[in-house]
Amino acid sequence: MLRSAPASSSSTSGAARLALQAFLATWRAMAVQQFRTGGLLSFALMSVAIPIFTLAILALVYRGRPDLIGYAVVGQSAFAFINSAIYFVGQFLDFERRRGTLVMLFLAPCPRFSWLGGFTMAGLVQTAAGTPFSLAFGYIVLGVRFDPNYPALALSLALFLVALWGIGLVLSAVGLALRRGNWLAVLVSPFVGLLGGVYYPIERLPDWLRYPARALPFGYGTQALAGSGLHHASVPDLAPDLLPLAGFALVLPLVGIAAFGWIERLVRRRGELDLY
Repeated sequence: MLRSAPASSSSTSGAARLALQAFLATWRAMAVQQFRTGGLLSFALMSVAIPIFTLAILALVYRGRPDLIGYAVVGQSAFAFINSAIYFVGQFLDFERRRGTLVMLFLAPCPRFSWLGGFTMAGLVQTAAGTPFSLAFGYIVLGVRFDPNYPALALSLALFLVALWGIGLVLSAVGLALRRGNWLAVLVSPFVGLLGGVYYPIERLPDWLRYPARALPFGYGTQALAGSGLHHASVPDLAPDLLPLAGFALVLPLVGIAAFGWIERLVRRRGELDLY
């Protein structure tokens, strides 16, 4: 006679299925909302034209320095993912608040990280769709030559994106408390550009900038992507960047989920969840 599965096992699988469904539903809804709001013109401007113009300016600044031009191409692609992580979740929360549906979102019977992950994925997919244009511009127009080590590149990108998701959760929590998540992202973005190694390798920064840059995950991720994508660097070669990046990828999502939960409880007690 077959024994039935324990109730805890079935409830766990049901919760996981619900979280996955919430993630996919949120991702689809936000992707449709992005397209309806901005359309192809917005995508072409924000994800294609602006990065390419930025690369053209950096190519003039770094003229005669092909090593820095190649680094800038990878760095600007990394910066696009950084901006996606720090902008999109806060932007979508602001949108839900303005539409008056934020409270219903928090009342949904699914884990917070499922629909927060859907918000993040919508931004990452848009960014990933625009990144090949920047890389192609670097290759065709700027003469950058890529020599990727695919296993190291895949590991670097995975750790980088997980760390960015954690950073996005932390900033979204703060934005939820301030009721201006998009404004917070606008304020933070220039400092991330300065300290994130996206324009210039952080080991070449002056000491007063290099030390705080080393306390953030952005530079490690950008340098790992540049090393594995441009110079065929292997995982052992990238250990000085990958080990700290792995630590950030492990810790930041946990900190982000905890911070979001704590800020949510604080905002609920203050009765400001649906105020704008």
